[in-house]
Amino acid sequence: MNIVTAAVALLATLPAAALAQAQCVTGGFRLEFDGDCTPDTVIAAYEDQVFNAAGGISSTCALSAQADLEAKLGDMSLDDLCTLVYAQQDMVPFTDAANRGTDLHFEQMFYNGRTDWQEEVETLYEREDNERTSVLKEDAEAVRTFFDGMAQGRRVEWPGSLSNFQSSVTDANDLATCTTNAAMCCWPKDRQANDNNGNCAKEYDENCVDKDPADNTDLCYVDLERSNYTDDSGFVGFPEDNGNGEGSIHCHGLAWSNDANDHTARYKANNLFFVSMYDHMYQRGRV
Repeated sequence: MNIVTAAVALLATLPAAALAQAQCVTGGFRLEFDGDCTPDTVIAAYEDQVFNAAGGISSTCALSAQADLEAKLGDMSLDDLCTLVYAQQDMVPFTDAANRGTDLHFEQMFYNGRTDWQEEVETLYEREDNERTSVLKEDAEAVRTFFDGMAQGRRVEWPGSLSNFQSSVTDANDLATCTTNAAMCCWPKDRQANDNNGNCAKEYDENCVDKDPADNTDLCYVDLERSNYTDDSGFVGFPEDNGNGEGSIHCHGLAWSNDANDHTARYKANNLFFVSMYDHMYQRGRV
């Protein structure tokens, strides 16, 4: 996914006591810059837009731009400032992607493999006029709209309340997240013809029944305690592969940095949406 950090605005609403300590620049200020918020980018923006601006500093200034800015921040470090900026960044609810309600119920069902997107296949037999129904590109049109719009330039909120992502670890926004900073999606079925990503073919009612995705994974075992389909415990093992094991299955993982301010961590929900809903399901028909 093409991720662009639009001009990040730093509004320095500093207490009067902190401003009084500054040797050079007085008064409030606003910084704007493109790219990630890091100490270097903040200092560069402050130096260019405030410190070196005409009339920006007093004639008695004896500090560098960095020292002057750090004096204003007091006990707050530049890294802390960036963390604050990102914490206040506007985020798009994950539910906007599917547009099927705001309570995350549909998303919970989706990651459990239980929505109409995953269980239905295009057919001619549901209507008397033999018009096609359960067409993935039509039923999941909201996914393409979200990908072309909101997901391109805005940060998507991590769906940490879903059981699939629950652990003892929380992210910078206090949402549950994955202990290993990684997630894996797997698809056991292909439901879309003519995309070269499985053996589903037209006509759908004859040639796309229980079809397989392009296989890229050797699934070794399943932990039943983590299954959404059974209350049993224990493991199911697949010592061999393909027809002698679990059958064809396609998996794709994603990972993000331990640094909460890194772009891979901040935009992990965008990446999750792209991998699970847009690229593999909407584009390739894997469910």
